[in-house]
Amino acid sequence: MFKEKVLAQSLRLMFSGGVAFSLGVASLPAFAQAQAAQQTEQQAEQPVMQRVEVTGSSIKRIAAEGALPVTTVTAEAIRASGVTSMADLVQRMSTVQGSTGESASVGGQTFGFSGISIHNVGETRTLVLLNGKRLAQFGGQTLTGFAAGFDLNSIPLSAIDRVELLTDGASALYGADAIAGVVNFITKRDRTDADITIGYSHPEDGARERRFSLTKGFGSLDDDGWNVMLTFGHDERTKLSSDSRSFANTGERRFSANGKQYRIQQFSASPIPANVLNDRGELISPALRTAGACPTKTFRVTQPYTIDGEDFVDDYCGYDFVKDLEIFPERKRDNFMLSATAKAFGQELYTDVLLSETKQNSRIAPVPGQVSIDAGSALHNQYLAPLGITGDTVAFYRLFDLGQRTSKDVALFASAVFGSRGSVAGWDYDASYNFSKSKVKGFISGYPGALAVSNLTSSGLLDPFVGAGQQSPAAQEAIRAIAYDGYWDGGVSELNSVAVTGSRSLMQLAGGAMMLGVGVNFNREEFSSKPSLFAQGALADPVAGTLCGPSTGLECDQRFGDAASSLPYTAKRNSKGVFAELVMPVIKNVELGAAARYDHYSDFGSAWTGKASFKWSPTTSFLVRGSIGNGFHAPTVPQVNAALQSFGVTSENYTCTPELQQVATANGALCRPGSAQYDQLAGGNQGLKPEKSRQATLGFRFEPFRALSLGADIWTVAIRDTFGQLSEQVVFANPLQFPNSWGSQIDIATGRNYLAFKADNQNLGKYYATGIDWDITGRYRTPWGALTSQLNISQMLREKSQLEEDGEYFSAIGNFDELGTVTFRNRGTWRNTLKTGDFSTTLSANFKSGYTDQETLVDVLDAGGNVTGQEDVRVKVGSFVTFDLQTVWTPNPTWSVTAGILNLTDKDPPFVPSTSGANRGQQFGYDDRYYDARGRTAYVNASYRF
Repeated sequence: MFKEKVLAQSLRLMFSGGVAFSLGVASLPAFAQAQAAQQTEQQAEQPVMQRVEVTGSSIKRIAAEGALPVTTVTAEAIRASGVTSMADLVQRMSTVQGSTGESASVGGQTFGFSGISIHNVGETRTLVLLNGKRLAQFGGQTLTGFAAGFDLNSIPLSAIDRVELLTDGASALYGADAIAGVVNFITKRDRTDADITIGYSHPEDGARERRFSLTKGFGSLDDDGWNVMLTFGHDERTKLSSDSRSFANTGERRFSANGKQYRIQQFSASPIPANVLNDRGELISPALRTAGACPTKTFRVTQPYTIDGEDFVDDYCGYDFVKDLEIFPERKRDNFMLSATAKAFGQELYTDVLLSETKQNSRIAPVPGQVSIDAGSALHNQYLAPLGITGDTVAFYRLFDLGQRTSKDVALFASAVFGSRGSVAGWDYDASYNFSKSKVKGFISGYPGALAVSNLTSSGLLDPFVGAGQQSPAAQEAIRAIAYDGYWDGGVSELNSVAVTGSRSLMQLAGGAMMLGVGVNFNREEFSSKPSLFAQGALADPVAGTLCGPSTGLECDQRFGDAASSLPYTAKRNSKGVFAELVMPVIKNVELGAAARYDHYSDFGSAWTGKASFKWSPTTSFLVRGSIGNGFHAPTVPQVNAALQSFGVTSENYTCTPELQQVATANGALCRPGSAQYDQLAGGNQGLKPEKSRQATLGFRFEPFRALSLGADIWTVAIRDTFGQLSEQVVFANPLQFPNSWGSQIDIATGRNYLAFKADNQNLGKYYATGIDWDITGRYRTPWGALTSQLNISQMLREKSQLEEDGEYFSAIGNFDELGTVTFRNRGTWRNTLKTGDFSTTLSANFKSGYTDQETLVDVLDAGGNVTGQEDVRVKVGSFVTFDLQTVWTPNPTWSVTAGILNLTDKDPPFVPSTSGANRGQQFGYDDRYYDARGRTAYVNASYRF
């Protein structure tokens, strides 16, 4: 028969400014069900009648399957899974799609952010809580809204008692940001034991991890009236270079599709030695013209095109920057958590303090950029005049002798909660003050100033037409002297919150007590963008720190290779909310729920949200549940208040089509020569409206007999006035249709005014998504031990989104195209565990369906490997399955050893020729957002408890 599940220990959660609503208790997924099944059988003998709060409600009651779909993962399940971080854990959940991973920092300024997105609805629409309290958003968030969530690197894995994931909108309970759902990390409390764990993970040739954690409790809350839990965790990971993986080690790939042979080249038009523009504006390589072949780490690129009826050909050497990438960054993390509880005056006083530091180093190819070559100069006469170039020109060069560009990111997080909870006058209450702060600092090396490079070239010291390591000793010394090594950019995000919630029984109904929950909260958010003076373009000499501008009469320098000029700003916001919740067991087997919330924001107004739910249990083995509600998502402080400024470069290279040339002319700018990335501009929008949503769920749980349980929840969400930016792919494909999406940027090194893409914040239109989450668990006692088999599948039925108001709808389900992302139709895990004596062995299959890759222009090859033309292709990516094997040995209650192999068959990621996409790194040959480059990974963890 269907048994009620009781959450481990006493789950006392208070909402951080939350609202309340219907009940939702865990329907356990693959990671947790094996343990839960055993616990349920034991609890059937001695029912535990604990009143607890669960994620999705503010009312304390007996824990049971509720009206909302909540998934629970226990500490023991996490320990047995082989994951080494919270980011790894959530990526394995079937309901999680579209999350940013650490690999996005390879060539992108993400500061190592790792987020979580439920059902690919979005990281900024998924609320993350720690013990029911809100946390400050990431200090490295951008003004477009990227990374405006919580960085999972800040959560210590060893401190977690369980993770609860609510896969339904909960704005009526928690306020903004909970459209997709809620993830609640619940830490260990009221324990006196100690746990020391050490571990090691060993992929081939890199990304190897070492870890250590210590957890110790002091005092018993029941016996001593107090308890303190201390947790410390430390882990380190080495780098993984692209040349260690055959599928990621070069930018030139040959592949078969549609019965043809193709070639794709991913490169930079700035190699060493340099390319230049000839008198016709064609990009050529002096080294190729002189030697007849392209030098090391480059390959020949030929691009014919027509302007005003005249034929042109760019024939140059493209730099294979893919060879220089580190596709998994080096990382070091330290976390400390203190949880203390004491009884006083019949109440409980508590505090939670979390401190974390994450350091990450990522490296990419040496810096590229442009330098002017004047006609008649020594360089011009020696290298260019013999090629027939008579006028001034521009060299596209890579300053290889500076070495790889390195980003050294430091993310600091601090959170402190002080509160009191208990019962007063028939009310269960929880009152708290919550402070949290995320501070991010990004340091760079391998970058000089653009003017400094130009001056070296003009002086004759720097020769852009010689190979790597061939500069004169004086030039080498001068190059080292202009290399900047220091702080570049960062930010600080801070949250202060006061919240009070309470619940009590109102009256007795036919099915039980009618319960009321109420609460109020006050929040203050603040964000400060803190670019360095170099990043602001406010220094004449970045290395010496010399100021520029009218006061000094010195020209301002910027980073070589991009027109970076960020602006510092600070913005604040106050908000307050109030909510009420009712749970009404109207008859024995039927429970109804209702909730309403009002929020007011100081910078954009007010919002009402509400929700209604039901739970019907016609028999003890069958349950039907559902909910319907609305929600909202406030724009971030930077999305509203940031000034228009430089914002990096496009993710993809573009050539100058006649339409793009027309746009450039209209903006008084030039197209980039050859195939190149374009500068981006972005800024806040004070007219940005909040996103509004409607969502609903309907599901069932069925346990026909003790050895089998299954369930499914169908969900749907609709959002209007979605935040975002017009896709660069759509705008570049139709440049004349988007006249407001263009601007220009002056290249400091050459003085040329180039066309720039404006990726400003907008309310784009509407978004719809519908899916089903399935789970089934079977248990069978074999002659070799107890076998548990669990299958979890998240299936997307519908997803469509507009890229502009009243525009066409696009879908990412099995389709990487206009939306810049992929939503997998099916994603899941099949986990089989055999427990024999002291051993518990698990074989897991992790699977995701296939998709069609983005349309990409590639070279067509004949049987001899010769290029015969070009063609737009869309590669079909097949379904992807990996297997994990792990064994947990527990010889006694003191010791346990977990050993296993992830990606048992060492399956490589599937090949894709595309290069662009939201939150994607510079890796090439595979899509780092969806596939792990580490390959087969052996790991071992040993724990000692005392």
